[in-house]
Amino acid sequence: MTTVLSPDTTIFDQRESEVRSYSRSWPTVFTRARGTWIQDETGRDYVDFFAGAGALNYGHNNPVLKRALIDYLESDGITHG
Repeated sequence: MTTVLSPDTTIFDQRESEVRSYSRSWPTVFTRARGTWIQDETGRDYVDFFAGAGALNYGHNNPVLKRALIDYLESDGITHG
């Protein structure tokens, strides 16, 4: 029998908005994403059916958009104003 440890989600309980209650029901912490796939701390892959709750129409870390963002940041573009 394999024991599955639950991730420590204390920081989410302390800091995250209660509005996003749907994401609290997932028993994992996601750490990486590319295209339509997201990966948790254990390396397990999931298809992101929420697509970032609608904010990521081009997928996670689209290489064209990612390069443009990195170029902007490296040029000292304004990131908060």
